[in-house]
Amino acid sequence: MTEAINLTASLRQEKVKDLKENIPAVIYGSGTDNLSLVVKRIDFEKVFKQSGESGLISLKLADGKELPVIVKDVQVEAVKHRIVHVDFFKVNMDETVIAEASIHFVGEAPAIKNHGGVVVEHLDHMEIECLPNDLIKSIEIDLSGLENIGDAIHVKDIVLPKGVVSKHEPTDVVVNVIELRKKVEEVPVVDAAAEAAPAADAKPGEKVEEKKEEKKK
Repeated sequence: MTEAINLTASLRQEKVKDLKENIPAVIYGSGTDNLSLVVKRIDFEKVFKQSGESGLISLKLADGKELPVIVKDVQVEAVKHRIVHVDFFKVNMDETVIAEASIHFVGEAPAIKNHGGVVVEHLDHMEIECLPNDLIKSIEIDLSGLENIGDAIHVKDIVLPKGVVSKHEPTDVVVNVIELRKKVEEVPVVDAAAEAAPAADAKPGEKVEEKKEEKKK
């Protein structure tokens, strides 16, 4: 069972002006009205590092209500890469939810050292479905079993915790090993002697070039 992380939020009545200290947010979902909120930036960033987009959060409002939520969406500023808006989704603890768990690759594939292979990561997160209490933040995948060129780990090879199922096709490739091929561009070799030699039909002393017709006077 996943323990919820606590976060406090306040109802938002107007546009948030101080984005340095606060982040505007909304909450929607099962059994709740859409509400405009504001959360302290320092608090949310700390919680988000722990929860990601699949961890269960207990959102405490000023009126004393505690709502089980997950982070559904985060908007990030293009230039400063600062979070500028958060969507919270209120979950029903008795109903399954769909969320994203990040994938962390560990270990080293022997195919890299032994065969000069290259590891290609096809997925960096996995879409999962489970009850809110079974939510997981990340999935760890060991690369040490990739011994040869062509070896791969598919979705069906990943053992998920009890109650958690993948929303991907079982045959989807998560990571594989390919051969490193160096493409050498072929440059035509020019024979310097042949290049310097005059054309076969050229007369001695005559320049080999396109002749221009003289204009008639």
